[in-house]
Amino acid sequence: MTEEKLLMEKSFYGTFLVDYDTNRHPIEVLGQAFVEEQQNEPYDLTFIRYAQGEVYFHSKDYEAAIFKWESIQNELEPWAKKNIADSYYEIGLLSSAEDVYTAIQTESTILTLEVSLQLFSLYIERNKIQSAYRTIDKALAIDPDYPNVTELARAFYEEQEDWNKAVELAVQESIRTQDPAWFMILREYGDQGYTTSFAPTYFYDLLIAVYEKDRKQFKDLVSALWTSYRSNPVAHIEWMLTVNTIFEYVEILPNESWEDILSQFQEAYVGFLEGNYLVKDLEGFMPSMLSNWLKVSRDHQPLFPAAAVLAWNDVFSYSIEQMVTDEAEMILLEGDSYQARFEDIILFLNKIMDWSERNDASVGYKTKWIAEQLMDLSEHHLLIAGSGSSGKSSFVQSVLGESVGEAEDSTIIYSYHDQQVEVKEIHDHGVHKVESIADFEELMQREAFVEYKLPSEFLKKNRSAIIDVQTGKRHLDDLTAFYPVADGLLYVLNADAPFNAEDRQTLRKLAEIGQPVNVHFLLNKMDKVSHSDRTEEIIESARNKAREWFPDAEVLPYSSLEAVHLQRQDVQSFLKKQYMMNGNVLKAERGAKLFYLVRKTLRDLYSKRKNRENELKDTIEKNEDILTRLNGFENYLGDMQSDKVSVIKDSFHKKKEAMKKEISEKIPRILSGCSDLISEESDFKQIHTELNEAMNTRIQGYIQDDLMPRYVKSLEEWLGFSKQELKDSQNYLNEMSETFNELFGKDKVVLQCDFQVMDDWRRDVNRMGTRAQIDKENILLRFKPAQFLLKSAGKLLGVLPQNKSLLYNQYKRYLENEDYQDITASVVNKFFLQFDLFEKSLQQDVHSFFAEPFKQLAVTIKDTETDIASDKETLKKMKANPERYFDPITLFEVKLLQHEYMVKASYKASHHYS
Repeated sequence: MTEEKLLMEKSFYGTFLVDYDTNRHPIEVLGQAFVEEQQNEPYDLTFIRYAQGEVYFHSKDYEAAIFKWESIQNELEPWAKKNIADSYYEIGLLSSAEDVYTAIQTESTILTLEVSLQLFSLYIERNKIQSAYRTIDKALAIDPDYPNVTELARAFYEEQEDWNKAVELAVQESIRTQDPAWFMILREYGDQGYTTSFAPTYFYDLLIAVYEKDRKQFKDLVSALWTSYRSNPVAHIEWMLTVNTIFEYVEILPNESWEDILSQFQEAYVGFLEGNYLVKDLEGFMPSMLSNWLKVSRDHQPLFPAAAVLAWNDVFSYSIEQMVTDEAEMILLEGDSYQARFEDIILFLNKIMDWSERNDASVGYKTKWIAEQLMDLSEHHLLIAGSGSSGKSSFVQSVLGESVGEAEDSTIIYSYHDQQVEVKEIHDHGVHKVESIADFEELMQREAFVEYKLPSEFLKKNRSAIIDVQTGKRHLDDLTAFYPVADGLLYVLNADAPFNAEDRQTLRKLAEIGQPVNVHFLLNKMDKVSHSDRTEEIIESARNKAREWFPDAEVLPYSSLEAVHLQRQDVQSFLKKQYMMNGNVLKAERGAKLFYLVRKTLRDLYSKRKNRENELKDTIEKNEDILTRLNGFENYLGDMQSDKVSVIKDSFHKKKEAMKKEISEKIPRILSGCSDLISEESDFKQIHTELNEAMNTRIQGYIQDDLMPRYVKSLEEWLGFSKQELKDSQNYLNEMSETFNELFGKDKVVLQCDFQVMDDWRRDVNRMGTRAQIDKENILLRFKPAQFLLKSAGKLLGVLPQNKSLLYNQYKRYLENEDYQDITASVVNKFFLQFDLFEKSLQQDVHSFFAEPFKQLAVTIKDTETDIASDKETLKKMKANPERYFDPITLFEVKLLQHEYMVKASYKASHHYS
C-alpha cells in the first residue's frame, strides 16, 4: 500500500533520495544512480527511468516524462501508462489521454480507481456525460470508501440535476456509513422535493437505519419526506402505509419531543378527511395511522388523536384494535382542556356547504344564516308556535307593540334595532332587503324567512329575538327547522280548545326530533273561560297535559281582552324565569345546537342524493311517456293537416266546379240567343262583326252582373267554412298545448298556428272578384267553313234585297244550331285561370298555417330527447360512482364526531366554546 501510495502521488523517485544529500537536485541524484546501476552486471534501469519520468512530470517536462515512461515494461508498466495518459491530459491531448487510460489493464484496485477518476474528469471536460456516468458508477461499485469518490459523484449528479441518482447515492451512503452528514443531505433533498419520484417503501430501510443511529435526525427526515409526499394523493397514501410500518418499530421514550411528527399526523388526518379521497382509499391505512398517532402523542396533548380514534371507530365499527380505543377513551375521561371556537364549527359547516355547491346539492343560505344567529350570544332566540286558532301572531304583535299585518306563509324573526324598522327576506340564495310596504305585503304571501328588526322595548329588555312560525302549509317544515336550534319554545294554546288535533300533531313531531329544547306553554284567550269557576282547573289541566309531552313544562295564562301593558310584565317575568341562561350554559347549549345543525345538514345531504336519484328516475319515466305522446301527436298532426288540406281544398273545388258547370251550360245558350239580334234589315256585310261584339258584350255582362256576385258570395261562404275548420284545429292544438304543459309542469309547449293565411285568402278572393273582365272572344271572325261561307255570301248577296231573307235565315239557323264548345272552353279557361291557381296554392297555404306548430313540436321533441339523454347520463354517473358523493359525507361525519368527542372531554373544565 505504501508503494502504491507513492506511485499514486508520483513520488516513487523519493526512494532514491534516502541515501543522498537532500540539497542535491533529484535529477542529479537519479543520474548518479543511473550511472552506478550501469556498473552492475546485469543491470536494470527500469525503476530509475520510472523515477526520472516522475521528476520530469513535476517539472512540467511532459515530453521527457513520456519518453522515460514509454520504456517501462516491468510491474510498473500499468502505472507508467497511467502517468503517460496523465501527461497527455496535462498538455491538452485529451483524445490521446483517453486512449491510453482505456487501454490500461491491471488487477490493482487503487490503479483502477485512479484511472477511473482521471477518466471521469476527462469525460466531463470533453462533455461525454454518459461516459462520465459509467465511469463514476464503476468507481462507486469498486470502492465507495475511496477518497473523494462519493463526493465527486454527488457533486456530478447535482450539477447534472440528476436528483434520482443523487438521492440513490445519499440513501446508499446513509445506510452504509450511517454518517449524519448523509442524513442531512438526504433531508435537504426531501425539503426540496427531490425524493418524490421514489416509492415511499424505498426509504424504509434507510429510515430504520437513521432511527437506530440518531432519533432526532430520524424525526427530521420523516418530516421532510412526509411534506414532500403530501401534494401527491396516491404517493401520500403509499407513504402512510410506510409510516405505519415504520412506527410499529419505533419506541416512544418518556418526555421525548415529537412535535413536528405530531403536526404531520394532524395535517395528514385533516387532509385525508377534507381532501378528494374515498373511504376505500383510506380504510387500508387510517386505523393504523390513528393508532400510531395516538402512540406518538401520549405525552403531548393526546386529546385530538384520541377523539379521532373514537370517531373513526364509531363510523367504521371495530376497525381499530380494542386496546387502542380503550386507551383513547381513558384519555377523554381524563378531561384535557379544549377550547372549541364557534368560528371553527362555522368554518366546518362552510366547508360542507362549499362541497355541496360543487356536487349540485346546495345546502342553501338559510342554514348558514341560522348558524350565524347561533353565534350571537347577545340574543336569546325564542320560538313561538301554535295552531291556527291559538291567536299566536296577535299575541306576538301585542307584546311587541307593533302590528305588521297577517303573514300567512312567512316565518318572521323579530329582533331589536335601535333605529327605524328594517326588513330582510332570507332565502336559499341569500338576503334580499325589502324596500317598500308593497314589497313587504307581497313577501307576506310567499314562502320565506323574514328578518324584521324594530325598536321594541320588549325585545330590548329581554335581549331576545322572537321567531314567529306561521301556520301555513309550511308550518311543520319551518318549525322543525328552527326548533332544534332555538333557545326555547313557547307554544301558544287556545284556552277554549287546548291540545286540539293540530296541536297534538305538532307536539308529536317535535318530540320525535329528540333534540333537548326548553318548552313551555302560553294559554291564550283566557277571557273566554275566565268567568268560569273552572279557571284554575283549566290551567292545571293544561299543565298536566303539557307535561305529558315535556315533563318540565310550565303554563302561562294570557287574555287577549285585558290591557296588554298589564300582562306584558307577567310575560317578561315568565320568559326570564323559564328561558334565561348564564353565559357558560348558553355557550354550551349553542355549541350543541351548532353540532346538531351540522349533523342535520349531513343527513339532509344524504337524503338529497337519494331524492335526486328518485327524481331523476321519475323525470326520465315521465319524459319518456311525454316523448311517446309527442311523437304520436306529431303523426296525428300530420294526418290532421292532410285532412284539413283535403276538406278545404275539396270545398273550394266543389264550388268552383259548380260554377264551371253553370258557365259551360250558360255560355252556349247566351250565344245561341244572340240570333234575336238579326233581322232581314241587318247589314249582312258587317253582321258578323256586329254579332261578335254583341256576343262578347252579353258574355261579359253575364259574368260581371250575374255569375261573379254569386261566385264571390259562394267563396265567402267557403272562407267562413275554412276559417271555422282552421279555428277548430287551433282550439284542438290549444287543448293539446295545455295537456302537454300540465305533463311538463310548466308552459313549454305553445302550438300557435298562423292565421295570416285567412287574411291572404280573403285578399285573394277580393282581388279575383274584381277581375271578372276577360278578353274578347273571336266567336264569328274565325276561319271556319260555315262562317267563311256566311261572311262571303253576306258580302256578295247582301246588296240584293231579295237575298236578305235567305241570309237572315242562314245566319239565324247557324247561330241557333252552333254548339260553341270551343268558345265556352276558352271563356271558362280564361275566367277560372286565377281560381285554378288559387286552388293549387291551398295545400301550401294550409301547410304554412300548421308550420309553426310542427316547428314547435319538433323543438319540444328534440329538447325532451336531450333532457332524457342528459338525465340518463347523470343517473348513470350517480349510480356508477355513488361513493363519490356519499363517502365525503361519511368523512364529514367522522370529523363532526371528533369535534364532539373533544368538547365532551373538556366538559369538566367548562371551556366548551370561545
